[in-house]
Amino acid sequence: MFMHIHDAKLYSWRQEHTEIPEYTFPVNVFHIHFPDRYIIPPHWHDHLEWIYITKGSFQVQIGSDSRQLHAGEAAWVNRRQMHCAHPMEQGSELYAIVYNEALLKGVQDFTEVQYIQPLLAGEVALPVFYDRDLPMSDMVRESLERLIVLHRDQSLGYELRFKGELLSLLGLAFQRSNHHNRNQNIRRDTGIHPLLMHLSSHFHEPLTVEQAARMCCVTPNYFCSLFKKTTGTTLVKYIHMLRVHEACRLLQLRRYSVQDVASQVGFSNLTYFGRVFKSFTGTSPRQYMARSHINE
Repeated sequence: MFMHIHDAKLYSWRQEHTEIPEYTFPVNVFHIHFPDRYIIPPHWHDHLEWIYITKGSFQVQIGSDSRQLHAGEAAWVNRRQMHCAHPMEQGSELYAIVYNEALLKGVQDFTEVQYIQPLLAGEVALPVFYDRDLPMSDMVRESLERLIVLHRDQSLGYELRFKGELLSLLGLAFQRSNHHNRNQNIRRDTGIHPLLMHLSSHFHEPLTVEQAARMCCVTPNYFCSLFKKTTGTTLVKYIHMLRVHEACRLLQLRRYSVQDVASQVGFSNLTYFGRVFKSFTGTSPRQYMARSHINE
């Protein structure tokens, strides 16, 4: 009998899904790697975030800006800003350091008035990407690595040091920005941003290149070039990636058959689903489900 997987929150990550276990100290660190979470799907939330690549490379999109980042490089995400990332090679890993604005507010001193309030109000645009060739790249990398270790160990007083590192990172980011020229560098999300947000909730539905191009208000030919330039892959492969990502989560639950999972994430042909799934994970859906059971 067919089971309605929608009851299990099929698309639980599509928008504003961010686990903050302790709201008196609203931070969390997510390790993105195979076979658990291996992509960051298109989404937004009310928190701030640093994305730090530790192995391999990822295509990272923040709003309308996209870039391939390698190990040791980072990206900054402001609140309510669409962002996503997917690996460009096997074995790639990243950390997402997420924290709420409440961690930065409440003192009403000069730093909050001069920097934090304009940042949260959208009056200041900090640089998005932090490449290895920047003069301050070593300081950014070392600070992010300290945050990861602090959150992992959580020894006495780690909250003070964690907050201090976050403020230090913002200080480095402000050094790179011309924050006195407010509103001049803030860009509207353009290009394929509307399509990515659509796919975050509707990846299981059929979509042609012509339909996708209309969402982006461009011609089909230009759309293919724009999408590949922005995401580093084709529309079909991107949709397959989102479908396989959700299929992995559902298979780990071990509540549904492979056929049910395939149908719910958008595949009508079970053989084709298995072939696409293996191209991303290196294993069949049934083997993946069995391995998830062994690893518990």
